[in-house]
Amino acid sequence: MISSQVGARRPSFGSKHITYYRNSIIGMVTTSRMNLAETMACAILLIGLTLSFAPSMFPSITPVQATSRTISLVGTSGAYYYWNNSNPTITVTQGDTVTIDVSSSNSVQHRLLIDLDKDGYTDAADCGTLDLCSGMVPPSASVGPFSVNSSPGTYTYYCTFHPTSMFGSFVIQSQTSSTPDFTITPSTTSLTAMQGSSATATLTLSSMNGFSGSVNLVAAVSPSGPQPSLNPTSISLSPGGSASSTLTVSTSSSGYYSTPVAQGNYAVNVTASSGSLSHSTTVSLTVGSTSSPPASNSNLPVLPIIGGIIGAIVVVGVAVFLIKRKK
Repeated sequence: MISSQVGARRPSFGSKHITYYRNSIIGMVTTSRMNLAETMACAILLIGLTLSFAPSMFPSITPVQATSRTISLVGTSGAYYYWNNSNPTITVTQGDTVTIDVSSSNSVQHRLLIDLDKDGYTDAADCGTLDLCSGMVPPSASVGPFSVNSSPGTYTYYCTFHPTSMFGSFVIQSQTSSTPDFTITPSTTSLTAMQGSSATATLTLSSMNGFSGSVNLVAAVSPSGPQPSLNPTSISLSPGGSASSTLTVSTSSSGYYSTPVAQGNYAVNVTASSGSLSHSTTVSLTVGSTSSPPASNSNLPVLPIIGGIIGAIVVVGVAVFLIKRKK
């Protein structure tokens, strides 16, 4: 037994076996490296594509504050002087933060006074204390931003130069008012359009305190020139509901021999009314020349630059992927 075990032939590994196992190990390591390289290349490619589509997938949202409002009042002239051609009713709520931009459509001077102490337009000494007043226009002036702290009620705003025709209601609502009512809110308070083009904004009407009924919309531009339109012009609101209308302002010529709408600043006033209820909102419009780019494009083209960087990342990722596959 002992002699047979000692004399047994042990298996030997020749050079062919060693070469085979060595090549197998090298192949496994190479495959592992290739898999790692392919995974990294795919990850880079995926990141690049994600960043490339990110601007369209996740559009930027301009932050807004529901209690902040900007109102535009433009002094216009004709047979008489008016604010925004119609002396619109301005409705705000206690606690709102309000800015009122005041301007003139021509060289005629105007000055806004909001009579919060109800002693008339002649008491300009109250400006800055009990009453809110603007500077002389032209040029343009702004009142605020200011916080609405006066008691709920209906007040009057005037032009101190033309108080018999340029006056309107300034309504302050209570935050806890139980009277059925509605609000009108524009998606933006300012629009920009080139000559011969158009600009749009969305007007959202919302029911308050169980209001229901049909609300009619009318738009006017001051000074005249741009043509406003609303779609639809009548909206039906249900209690607690909301609906919207699209405001389109065209700056195209109205006829073959008409001149283009003049460059400058305009006020688009939209009045929503239902029975005795009436609320207005104003959207400012800036008309620019077709020969000059809009002011918002004066900065560096950030998105094309970012797009170029993302494109370079994608190209590098693809190149690494292809090189590793060849190896």
